[in-house]
This record gives sequence, C-alpha cells and structure tokens, in this order.
Amino acid sequence: MKFQLKALVAALALVAAVPASAAIAPGSTGNGELVLTVWDQVANISATFDLGKSYSEFSISGTAFPNSGVTADNTAFSWNLSTDAGYSAAWGQFLAASNSANTVYAIGAVDAIGAGAGSRGLITSYAEAGNNITTGQVQNLAVNFDAYTNGTSVGSSVLFENHSLVANGSSVANAGAGYAQSQYGITSKVGANSGIGAKAIGAIGSNLQVAQYVTAGSSFATAPLTIYGNGAKFNLSNTGFLTYSTNAVVAVPEADTWAMMLLGLGFMGFVARRKQA
Repeated sequence: MKFQLKALVAALALVAAVPASAAIAPGSTGNGELVLTVWDQVANISATFDLGKSYSEFSISGTAFPNSGVTADNTAFSWNLSTDAGYSAAWGQFLAASNSANTVYAIGAVDAIGAGAGSRGLITSYAEAGNNITTGQVQNLAVNFDAYTNGTSVGSSVLFENHSLVANGSSVANAGAGYAQSQYGITSKVGANSGIGAKAIGAIGSNLQVAQYVTAGSSFATAPLTIYGNGAKFNLSNTGFLTYSTNAVVAVPEADTWAMMLLGLGFMGFVARRKQA
C-alpha cells in the first residue's frame, strides 16, 4: 500500500511538474531521473544529460520502490552521446570546449519525498566507496541535486540546452561562473562541499561503480548504503559511448541438451565411418 501511494504521488507530481516541457524530472517528484554530468575541471565547462531512466528503475534498496532488478546478470544499457537525438549537439559543443585529459563524469538520481526510514534516497556512481553519511545529508543532497538539475534547464550560465524541446535532453554550461559548481553533479564526493561519502566522479574511460543511500529513521542517524553487486558499473568512453552493465553469464547447457549434442556427434561419426567403409 505504501509503495502504491508513493508511486501515485510520484506520477501525479511528475505530470504536474512537466506538462508542456521535457525538463529533467527532479527528486521532488519522488522519482527523479538519472542524470549524467561531465565536467572539464580545468576549463570549467560542464555538460548534463538526461538519461531517460528514473530513480525507481535503478533502485535496489529502501521502502519507496521495489527492487528494480537492475543488478541481475546480463543487464545492459547504453547511450551514444555523439549520435543520439537530444545529446549530439551538446556533446559536440562540450568536446570543442574541453580536454578529455581533464574531464570527469558522475551519474546520479534522487527521491526527495516521503517520511520514515528508507523513504528517500540517492543513487550515485562512485570511484571509491568512502564513508557513510546521515539521513540529513541525504536530504540536503536531494535538494542540491534538484537545484542542479533545474539549473540545467533555466540557468543563466547555460550555453546550450534543449531540455524544453526533447524528452531526453542535454545542456552545456559555464561552471566557472559559479553555475552548479558546488552541486552534487560535478563535485568530487557525495556530500557536496563537505567532502564526505563516496567519491562520485571518475575520469573519462574509467569504470564507476554504483551505490544507493537511503534515509534512516532520524535526521542524524547513519543513512544505510547499499553497494550494487554483480559487477554493476558505468563506463563513459572519450567518444561519448556510455554503458551500464553487470556480469555477463554464459548459459550452461542442460543435461538433456548435452545428451542430444553427444548423440548427434555420435551419429555423425557413425555416418563418417560408413562412408569410409
């Protein structure tokens, strides 16, 4: 019942929040969208991509949504920033103004509504697991992340954006002017300026693992951290190809399949011997 009520609230909030615009759905809907941020730390240029998947589609912990199963064997998603509609113009502009040697990336999504243990949360990429954080810090992160994602659609320092035009849009911004520089999306660690929690960013070409923080029963209690298993990881190449994948498992034939294969091989051998005779 709790999940059904939360899902209904999230759906209604999403409809109300985005009636005539395709801006990124924030965590204040209860089911924020998964967002990729890419940042040149020297040129201070950032790019943001709405990945078209929601918090609930990647959630494996907490009480707000059931386990999405995203850590199951052979799970794979991919995005091509250089060719996909809605992404290519922003990616091209970002590449022209940045240097891949100085570029890092991070991925996150938040659920910022609800009360009680497990009701809110943060899904984040990480290069190092880091320390635990508190429920109050999870809630602050959700607010910061929403400020960041909302800024990618209406921020004054946006150099390019199409979120209002396409469902899965993108932005390029001048982070050096203060735009989103202190927000979760382009800081080195979960916890924004406090420098706590997991190290969220990684260099282009490196694998980033995935983790989920969910709220505890009180603001100062440690927020439980679930690290995604089964080899779950993101990887962004310097050509703009982003992947999410888990362990690839090759199916082992059943015993009756092996029997049929051996029978077939035996029959082929028998036919070959008959021909030689």
